[in-house]
Amino acid sequence: MAKADSEKWTEVEKILQKAEKRELIDLVRELYTHSVGDRMLINSRYLGERVKKKMGKMLEKYRKIIKEEFLPEKGLEEIRYSEAERAISDYSNASGDFVGTLDLMLTYVEGGVQFASIFGAIDDELYDNIEGMLDRLCEQLKTEEGQKYYPLFRERVLKAGTGLEYIGWGFEDAICILIADIEAFFEERFEEDKNDT
Repeated sequence: MAKADSEKWTEVEKILQKAEKRELIDLVRELYTHSVGDRMLINSRYLGERVKKKMGKMLEKYRKIIKEEFLPEKGLEEIRYSEAERAISDYSNASGDFVGTLDLMLTYVEGGVQFASIFGAIDDELYDNIEGMLDRLCEQLKTEEGQKYYPLFRERVLKAGTGLEYIGWGFEDAICILIADIEAFFEERFEEDKNDT
């Protein structure tokens, strides 16, 4: 397969070398709008440090919004789940940063778990929202793109399942089942990769 891909690339490379500049720019534009991964590669290659700094500041801004919803500095208030979820969505749409979006999803889960462990059994809405976000995060980590980033988030995901023993309402069980499922998924992938080599 690798040899066939290499041969195909040689053919494509010959065609690209003869292409007009405008045609190549149009091709890059199409790739840029086609996928988040392509956009991130092009941004990092050509915009470099300036983009990284801007993205870092933007990520921190949205992370703060999420944290404020679960543990506000001014004291306990009603959690506005839609505000925290909008922060994730807004960041994702503005940046196209898949890893940063995963980070914000996990920040949401961590904030909810921390809130639940401090204040105990609050209501079904809290548990449904936290379980739902963890489920969405795990599904993203199972995608082809997400799989390469699981090691980056694994420790935080595992930690999200600790300290929930006294919360009740099945919250600890639901969180631990989701975490056990994602761990099993990656253990299976690891075994497959090991057997392939």
